[in-house]
Amino acid sequence: MPARKRIFFLISCLAFVCMSFVQVKAQTDPKALNSRPEEISNNSLISEHVRCKPYLIARLPGIINETSGLIFINGQLWTINDGGNPPNLYQIDTATGKILQKHTVSNAVNTDWESITQDDSSVYIGDFGNNYGNRKDLHILKITKNDLSNHHTDTIDASYIFFSYPDQNDFRSALNKNNFDCEAFLCHNDSLHLFTKDWLDLKTRHYSIPAQPGSYQASYIEQFQADGLITDASINEHGNIVLLGYKNTGGRFWDCFCWLLASYSDNHFFDGKTTRVELGSALHLGQSEGIVLTADKTAWLSSESIRVGCMLRPAKLFGINLSKYF
Repeated sequence: MPARKRIFFLISCLAFVCMSFVQVKAQTDPKALNSRPEEISNNSLISEHVRCKPYLIARLPGIINETSGLIFINGQLWTINDGGNPPNLYQIDTATGKILQKHTVSNAVNTDWESITQDDSSVYIGDFGNNYGNRKDLHILKITKNDLSNHHTDTIDASYIFFSYPDQNDFRSALNKNNFDCEAFLCHNDSLHLFTKDWLDLKTRHYSIPAQPGSYQASYIEQFQADGLITDASINEHGNIVLLGYKNTGGRFWDCFCWLLASYSDNHFFDGKTTRVELGSALHLGQSEGIVLTADKTAWLSSESIRVGCMLRPAKLFGINLSKYF
């Protein structure tokens, strides 16, 4: 082969290798999803995809091995358990995870407590878990913070907010095969905002209801391609929002993630900047169920216990600094 043709051949091979490398990197680099925002976001200004590993703070005691929500009240961290457990709120130590105090809601049953949130004067507990999609008693408990801070008694009463979905007409039982499950909500602009856990299409739908006792039909606002199952939500003082979730990617354990929502308008949380943060496997994190976002954009995350082989790994409390992603 003449020298000139050999040089041309080598240059062509080098160009082919470089193009192949770029294509492979685009397929394996998580940030490559930025080029395909339509797969993970609807109507957002910016859609990013990053990875961040939470750090372990403490292992939680067995009595709260089904932790399903977190809030901070005056620097105190509180959690609740999932359905079937006693109707209790637990304050946990932020360094050791130990239980510091407990309050029982005397006029409630924990049918399926899935999330906890707050406003300036009240705490709200969402009894709206609906794995079968057949519940007609969806409700939220409202507790005054004054009652919760009363150290002279460990029992408190709640008022009730009942609601239904405007677009649900079918109440046939469909375990983990319906779009009317819910495990996440937050309080914003004097309303409660719910985010569904859609088993069928991995979306989440956003509804709102008044934060006052009564019976309501929820108002549908918007939907979002969450690409996973949303299990909790939190909003901080600056209006930054985080949605927690997990997704079955075909392996033995789920992958945990969160969506960060910022720069939105009014109550349309999905119209602003959206960032998906991959947190890692449930093998290490457990089943991610509770999250609270603080003013400095640090998130505290709680996970249920998880069985690995014949071993039951305890529920855990994690931290994660999300400030550079908002």
